[in-house]
Amino acid sequence: MEFDLIVKSRRSARNFTGEHVDNKDIEKILYSASLAPSAKNRQPWKFYVLSDEQKQYIMNMLFEWDKQNRKERTSVKGTAEQIEVADKMIMIYSDTKKEPYKKPDYISLGCAIENMSLEAVNLGLGSCILCDTLYIDKEIDDYLGVQDLEQICGFIIGKPIYNYPKKARKDLKELLIN
Repeated sequence: MEFDLIVKSRRSARNFTGEHVDNKDIEKILYSASLAPSAKNRQPWKFYVLSDEQKQYIMNMLFEWDKQNRKERTSVKGTAEQIEVADKMIMIYSDTKKEPYKKPDYISLGCAIENMSLEAVNLGLGSCILCDTLYIDKEIDDYLGVQDLEQICGFIIGKPIYNYPKKARKDLKELLIN
């Protein structure tokens, strides 16, 4: 697929067909992340590819958190519902928690995550970045046995169903400061 078409086609997928995503496609997506630029070539990203059981467990943890925190205005329940219909889920971590590299590493991680999103489109897949996992980051990390890493987000992948309208994008003139 042409790069311009890939960029224009990238959308956050929240509904999926339920079709299986091949592990070779997951490897390609992770490889594309490893090619992202990073400050001082630190490559701070770490990935945990969840099993179906682990994905289900985390989804249930999010549903439970939502039940216990009904007064909170969050999208946690929607995130759990998205996890339920996605075929694959990856947890994304950073191996640094220290200054002076924390902010540059966040930028590097954003580049890696965008590479993952674009490669998913290239493979005919959809993906979505899930920040609501941060509401229960310590519980997820304990469950997965992850230590000494900072949880950045979850990332779901599947064969997309885009049954919602594209969101309007700001005109470039609105984005320029000068």
